[in-house]
Amino acid sequence: MRWIMVLLTGALCVVSPHAKAAEPIKVRLGILSGAAQAALVVAVEKGFFAQHGFVVEARPLVGGVQGNQAIAAGQVDWSAGGVEPTIIAAASGLPFKPYAMYAKGGDSYGVLARKNAGITTVQDLAGKTVALTPGTAPVQGFEELLQSGGVPAGSVHRVNASFTTMGQMLVQGSVDAMVGIEPYLTLTQHELKANAVMISRLGRFVQGGGFFYISDAWAAAHPDKIEDAVAALWDAEQFVRHNPQEAASIEASFIKADASVIQATFQYLRFDPTIDAFTVKAFDSTAAYLLKEKLIPHAVNAADVLAPAIKMEASLRQKMPEALQ
Repeated sequence: MRWIMVLLTGALCVVSPHAKAAEPIKVRLGILSGAAQAALVVAVEKGFFAQHGFVVEARPLVGGVQGNQAIAAGQVDWSAGGVEPTIIAAASGLPFKPYAMYAKGGDSYGVLARKNAGITTVQDLAGKTVALTPGTAPVQGFEELLQSGGVPAGSVHRVNASFTTMGQMLVQGSVDAMVGIEPYLTLTQHELKANAVMISRLGRFVQGGGFFYISDAWAAAHPDKIEDAVAALWDAEQFVRHNPQEAASIEASFIKADASVIQATFQYLRFDPTIDAFTVKAFDSTAAYLLKEKLIPHAVNAADVLAPAIKMEASLRQKMPEALQ
């Protein structure tokens, strides 16, 4: 009888109104400057992470390389990056894994040119100077665009540039075209006005957006909270889908950009956390491209690298299908 009473007393303690709620977990989250990561900013600012038991400190990061370095070095616990940083990280054995997509949309990548450089078609790029960031999915898409248009890859003069600076290079006339990403494509179009020519968006070749990462160390320390972190992101992506104007304003404040420009870029993105067939195909295509360019030491594939995200998706589809509406 005493044993039964101990159990009952324990049960009463669990449901006692005086019992302390679990302390929220402090997390450092690295967020890149592109519009595609708006859902991560929204998850912080609108309290979705807080609702799932986290106090999140958002730390701005410049690009995918810095994002990989920060989470690998333990400077942040969570981060995010595009398809190519995810592949490079997996092939290099960096200590973090992808658990969901924060957005998708290869049409957030594109080739923008100056009309007064005599460029209106893909074929006109032969002999021209193009700013690009080597070893990225946009450049892979650019290579495939050239091939589809019958333009020899070697006929284009390439200038290495960051996504954040190539727009000004195009506006100032130091290059004839750029292979860029949003929101910088739209910002540059606004500056060039009638002199801007969008040669092509690149979504038919590559996948844009990217993946939400959790470090292996954090996952090992909080195995029961991984799903909560991903669920919060799913909620935030749903918010962006249903409230694009407010989400654009939140993102614009974080990256110090014009909210109307951010909202305009949302048309090229889908805030959908799931792994679809095109993502898998594009992932494997980009992995093959990076291997050919000797940017990764060995082959990797979507089935292995994205397994944590695919497993998480299967679980959350059962528990919160309404978040995908």
